[in-house]
Amino acid sequence: MRLHALLLAPLLALPFSGMARAESAAPAAKAEAGKSSPQWVPLDEAVKKAAGSSKYVFVEVYTDWCGYCRKLNATTLRAQPVLNELNKNFQSVRLNAESPQTVTWKGKKVSERQMATNWGVTGFPTMLFLNGKGEIIGSYSAYADTKLMVSLLTYISSGAREKNVSFDAFLEGKG
Repeated sequence: MRLHALLLAPLLALPFSGMARAESAAPAAKAEAGKSSPQWVPLDEAVKKAAGSSKYVFVEVYTDWCGYCRKLNATTLRAQPVLNELNKNFQSVRLNAESPQTVTWKGKKVSERQMATNWGVTGFPTMLFLNGKGEIIGSYSAYADTKLMVSLLTYISSGAREKNVSFDAFLEGKG
């Protein structure tokens, strides 16, 4: 019985050890985060505005239970370099992948849940990048810190993706 307890102890401690690290890092993350947040707009409005400009659409697909989704929204998406890029080159949208709330997409009312399903989103958070026609031109399914998020956003807004430059080549300055 004692051996059984010894084997379980490390397994039970794993989820809590990550929480302790996250909690100890929280003050630093909060200090990095600004007080502002992206100007979230409805999906149909974002696509219309992007179509009438040279902007793209940034869609954050999240769930309420997702810790990394909360962290992305509380820190990364509030960091000034990210906000600068979003405000300059994107229309920003948030979709809760489990919400029955309706959005208008291509003239039809569908739930946010159905939009996430239609787009094939299965992991959270997922960031989708759409052009002014509402076509997905890129995606990233994981938490992104400020540096990575700025790189993803500038990769899309620079047009490198549409010129078939790989993200790695773009990061190396070859795009």
